[in-house]
Amino acid sequence: MNLIRVKQHCSALLSGTSLCLMFLLLLLSMTNANAKQVPASVYSRYISLTTAFTKMSAQDDKQSKAKVQSNNILIKDITDFYQQQREHSIERQLLASNLQLQVLFMQEDYQQGYQVVNQLLGLSLELEQQLTFQQLAAQLAASLAADAVTTKGRATKSWSVVAKHLNAWFMLVDKLDDKQRAKYKITTTKQASNAALLAQAYYLQDKLTAALTPSKRAYQLVPKNESYLQLLLALLQRLDQDKQLNKYLKIAVVDFPNAKDYWERLAYSYLTLEQNKSALSTLAITRNRGFLTAQGYRILASLYLQQQQPRLAAAVYLEGSENKLLQQDSAYFKGLSNAWLMARERSMALIVLAQAADAGIKLAKHDQQQAQLLYLEARWSEAELAYAALLVHGVKGDDKKTLLMADKWRFLLAVSQIEQGKKAQAKDNLQLLQTKQYQGYSKGWLAQL
Repeated sequence: MNLIRVKQHCSALLSGTSLCLMFLLLLLSMTNANAKQVPASVYSRYISLTTAFTKMSAQDDKQSKAKVQSNNILIKDITDFYQQQREHSIERQLLASNLQLQVLFMQEDYQQGYQVVNQLLGLSLELEQQLTFQQLAAQLAASLAADAVTTKGRATKSWSVVAKHLNAWFMLVDKLDDKQRAKYKITTTKQASNAALLAQAYYLQDKLTAALTPSKRAYQLVPKNESYLQLLLALLQRLDQDKQLNKYLKIAVVDFPNAKDYWERLAYSYLTLEQNKSALSTLAITRNRGFLTAQGYRILASLYLQQQQPRLAAAVYLEGSENKLLQQDSAYFKGLSNAWLMARERSMALIVLAQAADAGIKLAKHDQQQAQLLYLEARWSEAELAYAALLVHGVKGDDKKTLLMADKWRFLLAVSQIEQGKKAQAKDNLQLLQTKQYQGYSKGWLAQL
């Protein structure tokens, strides 16, 4: 799972629907402030402003100029009411903050919204209110961080704020027993979602080790949530925890068997652990399921060659090409020709070399290999032409090694000519041999000629 996927999942967590749901919880928490705990005049003012704001929120987008001005005056009145109550009791601040947050959320002003919530967290709140506000503060800070992706320093700072609030939330939650968690509606889903957001907050600050614990917590709470698994796999891979990565990838292919990504990654995980046979079998399964990528085809063919199964390797190369995943480049022709040579299918190897030549691809030692194969296949006239070409274009230098190579080609050229009945030409070539080794080989042939 790369950084883009992490950000996509984070955006899903911070959707408008999520914030609205969070706000409903906030509203329920705040309206617990009893009218008896605030002056009647303040509560009456709160109710009148709330009623007016509710009516304003129900208006359609097409408004007269007078109505717009009236709405702006109402919003200013709410802001003034909020500022006036900040110096008074907690109950009065909760009432005013509730109304102010409704305005800010309508305006999508999450920066100011965060400031209001953060100010409330400095008060002596009830436990339920602390839980609600810590979570809301984290979501607002995350929304701000997501908007600040173009400014890395600012985004990093915002993600550290997210982590601060979520850690505070978990400190409260971890002290609760099951009965209390049920009372405050601390569900498994909510814990997992917050743990994933905390892990992402650390991940996006490059604090990978810190991100691992909440990531595992999210996945263990809701193991069927694939995005939590993806985040955990991304962390384990970045942290080079190869055995743990292998463990969770084995789980991934069972829980999400139709997800293409996990099968091949599991195979590569086995390779990292030097378990090549397991890697081969996993790639074979991936191939059978139709999930194999171009890289997967190349690695599977290579593993088959390592395991001395060249025919299977050749089949993989051909299938990859047929499926338009493997380009017929030099690597493809080299791998396929080597597979056929290992399988002792010389005629098939010659076909591949010819295809490479037709495609304008010159493999290393292509001409030598082709000449040798033609000779071994007793295709004498073609072998004669191939060795004659090697002598014209392939001999450079006069050192001992070069002379031995040239004599080898000339000797095989002569034998190819003898097999065709070209005795005079063969005799001439045998007499041109320069090294003692091949002059010795030629004596018997010259005596026969």
